Amino acid sequence: EVVPMECSERGVWSCARPAEWQDTAYKFRVTVFCPWTNQIETMEATDPYSRCTTANGERSIFVDLNSPVLMPPGWWDHPVPGLAHWTDVSVYELHIRDFSATDASVPDHLRGKYRAFCRQHLYPQEPGRLSRGLAHLKSLQEAGLNHIHLLPTYDYGSVPERPEEQAVVMEDLSRHGPDSEYQQGVVMSIADRDAFNWGYDPVHYGVPEGSYSTAADGPSRVLEFREMVQSLHSLGLRVVLDVVYNHTFASGPYSQNSVLDKIVPGYYHRRQEDGEMCHSTCCNNTASEHRMFERLMVEDLVHWARDYKVDGFRFDIMGHHFVHNMTNIRNAINALTPERDGVDGRHLYIYGEAWDFGEVALNQRGRNASQHNLGGSRLGAFNDR
Repeated sequence: EVVPMECSERGVWSCARPAEWQDTAYKFRVTVFCPWTNQIETMEATDPYSRCTTANGERSIFVDLNSPVLMPPGWWDHPVPGLAHWTDVSVYELHIRDFSATDASVPDHLRGKYRAFCRQHLYPQEPGRLSRGLAHLKSLQEAGLNHIHLLPTYDYGSVPERPEEQAVVMEDLSRHGPDSEYQQGVVMSIADRDAFNWGYDPVHYGVPEGSYSTAADGPSRVLEFREMVQSLHSLGLRVVLDVVYNHTFASGPYSQNSVLDKIVPGYYHRRQEDGEMCHSTCCNNTASEHRMFERLMVEDLVHWARDYKVDGFRFDIMGHHFVHNMTNIRNAINALTPERDGVDGRHLYIYGEAWDFGEVALNQRGRNASQHNLGGSRLGAFNDR
């Protein structure tokens, strides 16, 4: 079915959404001028403001984040560990899959998943029992740890989300000597198709990654992500998300993982003086100096803070954004209130890699969010340069 959309005087495209569309999948079909091909193109793209997708980000899903079905019991009013001062922050960096992928105390179907953090799913008949990984986190919390920094948790493009599509090493590599290069060769031969990646390959910024869910198709990932956050809170740990707005995994008119560059080709990415795309971050640099990309960042971060009750954001390559971007983000987060939003935004910690390099170095494109520009900004930064 194709449903036409109408453009308002302000340039907003919309259509009425019948109630029966709830939990169904959709894409946008757009006809735009594409500078990559120098002609008018008709392309299909997922929604850059998606809040849920089908597996591998193939389609966006209409989802109601306020549905009780997508909330664990006690979600809205569960206690969140407090923090008296920013100087009290201590952080443990953690990869969701690594946390439990080889933990024999975790049931097979939950290894590498959000629910490996959730006691109610690990041992339904023994609610007080902890897996080895959870017991270790609890011991760290008792020793003074108060924040878990989760490596990228948004929908990224470098891991197949359906388990049956993930390549695995089938042979026993332990029979080879420790000085052999064979093991690395075998692992690297499937590295682009296996279940592991750090996740710095963003596709849909506002959607939880599906490979960590027990059901990659559909909205289960929303519920399971919330369960993970609530469980970490119950251990006395606050949750920080690693956010990567400085680049996208793909661009151009052809890749399934290209989203923003299909909707408005050429707008969301930063260019060199000769018109070529900047790649100093490693991939397709985004242009946060453009108002609508800053708006996407602000609205997306408010979404994670309000709808998932996370307690902070760690910005990857923060120095490629600008002080005005980060100030507007800080102000939007600060405006969240317990009465209206269920969270007190003033208590969320925001910090990042405030490095000064690439096309933005030395304020070439404006006051970037690098160390020498952050005084008085209410933002944290790593102290390495």
